[in-house]
Amino acid sequence: MTKLLLEQIIRDESGQVLLRSRLRAVARRMGFSSAARERMELVCNEMTSNQIKFSAGTGVVQLWESAWPAAIDLFVLDYGPGIVDLPAASRDGYTTAGTMGKGLGAIKRLADNSAFYSQSARTSAATGWHGMSVWARFYQDRSVEPEAAPPARVGMYLRAYQDDRYNGDGLFVQSRGQRTRWLHLDGLGHGIAAAEVVHPLRQMLDMDVSLDELMGAISKRLRGGRGAVGLLGEVDAYAGTASLCGVGDMLAYHVNENARHEIALAPGILGHAHRRAELQTMTFPAWDMIITASDGIRRNWLISTFPGLWCLHPQMIALFLGQIVSRGNDDKSLFVICSPQLPEEE
Repeated sequence: MTKLLLEQIIRDESGQVLLRSRLRAVARRMGFSSAARERMELVCNEMTSNQIKFSAGTGVVQLWESAWPAAIDLFVLDYGPGIVDLPAASRDGYTTAGTMGKGLGAIKRLADNSAFYSQSARTSAATGWHGMSVWARFYQDRSVEPEAAPPARVGMYLRAYQDDRYNGDGLFVQSRGQRTRWLHLDGLGHGIAAAEVVHPLRQMLDMDVSLDELMGAISKRLRGGRGAVGLLGEVDAYAGTASLCGVGDMLAYHVNENARHEIALAPGILGHAHRRAELQTMTFPAWDMIITASDGIRRNWLISTFPGLWCLHPQMIALFLGQIVSRGNDDKSLFVICSPQLPEEE
């Protein structure tokens, strides 16, 4: 699971001070070393300084806590002019503001993982967005992260309606050997009533049965109650396959070769009337990606709208899409998974 701890607009240095204070408190609570906290603050300064200089108050900074793997994510996004040549801007010495030009390069060196995405106002098509987005991750224990990491790379975005304490969407991930399995649910409605339906179901991932059998068991458990819509997915990194089944108004896409293919789900509501969830299995080579989302994420986006985004880390993709294409009147959640064989972005 991942949780949004803070969203803040940074307009001046006073905003930076408040953000660093919250970041420091979270990092201490999670047990990060003093050296790691220092690296975080340096990255935080670089990210927010760029927003002060270039975004003209159009951007936000978000602080996320990830439970799997245990990590802190810093994410910034703005609607500023963007960068025409992002690879050049990522190299030390590049500057348009008369500084030393070490910003993006420093972020890449200091963070355990990072990604940058930009569309220039001068070159972007009519996409509805131009600006700059940066993601930086710090693992709680850098020494164990490679062994603890799942066999497939994942990204998660979860945000409750009006940032309520309770989120009626649920995303639960489990890794066993070369298999990564996830349960993605959307309880009917939102708030505490929907959350109480969804979150106890995470333990059902422990059942060693096929996805379609597990979906049937989940529906049976929800009988007589509020109900939910949801899907189950599994990526087998060794076999190079992905499988998925689901019920209700959720979104599921198989992304490959710059194309987005929608995966059909059975109509109905889990715990109530619905068609049988048919198991669908597909080949899943290194460059492919599965995206699943609740109906808090809009459907009217295209792969071509965000060129260059799809080769980045799944967590960057999840945070970016969650911020850009979500609706404001519902809980929202989005999951991205791709093969571990994907090369690291430059």
